[in-house]
Formats: sequence, C-alpha cells, structure tokens
Amino acid sequence: MIVVPVDAHLVTLTITTPEIVERPVRVGRETRMQKERVLRTREIATKRTSSELAASFLQVNKVFADADIQFQLRSTTGGSVEAPNGSEELDDPGFLMIARSFPAKSGVSLLLVRKFGGKEAGAALESIGVCAVGDVAPDTALAHEFGHLLGLDHQGDIRDLMNPGLSAPGTKLTPSEIATARKSALAQRFAPAKTP
Repeated sequence: MIVVPVDAHLVTLTITTPEIVERPVRVGRETRMQKERVLRTREIATKRTSSELAASFLQVNKVFADADIQFQLRSTTGGSVEAPNGSEELDDPGFLMIARSFPAKSGVSLLLVRKFGGKEAGAALESIGVCAVGDVAPDTALAHEFGHLLGLDHQGDIRDLMNPGLSAPGTKLTPSEIATARKSALAQRFAPAKTP
C-alpha cells in the first residue's frame, strides 16, 4: 500500500479595498468634515469542516483502492491569503498565484476555499504537489485533482475520473490510469521499500 500524506489548509481569502470616509474634525471652534482613506477588509473563509474533509477522504480512497494508493490526512490548518484580483472565488490563474504560498512538505498540500471558479471544480500543480477545491466540489473532484498530482491527464470519456468535467460518484480508475498513478513520482516517493 502506498500512503501519501496530505496537509490540508482551510484557506480564508482576504479582500482589502480602499474607501474614502468623512469624519468630523474640530479646528478651533469650528467642526469641519475631513476626508480620509481607509482600508476595509473582508474575509471569505471556507465552510468545510475537518470532519467533512475526513469523510471526503474515505470516498477518495475508494477511488484509488484499485491502485493500492491511499491519501492520508496528516494535518488540517487554517491560513489567510490576499485574494488574487480581489475576487471572492479562486480561479485557475488565482490558484497559480497562491499555490506557492502553501508548498507541499513531504506529501501533498490541499487548499480548501469557499468557492473555486475555474473551468473545473478545482486545480492541481503536479510540479509542487499542491491542489485546490471549493466547498461545493464533490468528492470526485478532489479525487480528480489528486489524480493530476499522480500524473493522470484528462480523458475524453465522461465516465472517467479524469474527464475534464465532473465525474459520476463511484467512478473507477482504468487499468492504464492505475499503472500511471503507481509509476508517478508522487507514488514512487511514498512506495514502501522493496526487500531483496
């Protein structure tokens, strides 16, 4: 069994916007209105809980069971990052901007955001071992992004986990995907040592 550790980050996107406010200022006996620039901050936190995430991992691991690969939730932490382009939803370019702020440390780094607005329900960057999904993403979307981290490319069949759209629950890996996943750099890094 290949066990891949996952560090999950419950990401809060912060949006800072400048605003002009007027406030009264006393000048001698007079009160005048003075304009001042202030920064207002809003926080868009994921609503996913640790227990929901653990349940998702159970479903994801059913998908990868045929490949004898298991993703193990090692830690769950919170974290804030300035929202790329001031948007409440993370998209593909925004993901690329923040992914390097959450590097994988001997495993996989999973970013959970409230809303992912890319072409799919998530994104992955295999080269640094980081992926992201939104709160409403089904478990198959998380499995799909983990698939990218295991070197799996998009497939055209709608019944395939690696279909660019959303896959149906209970989707199985193909024999070719199982072989590719097991040979991937990520799987090889955590494969048990072979005995002579």
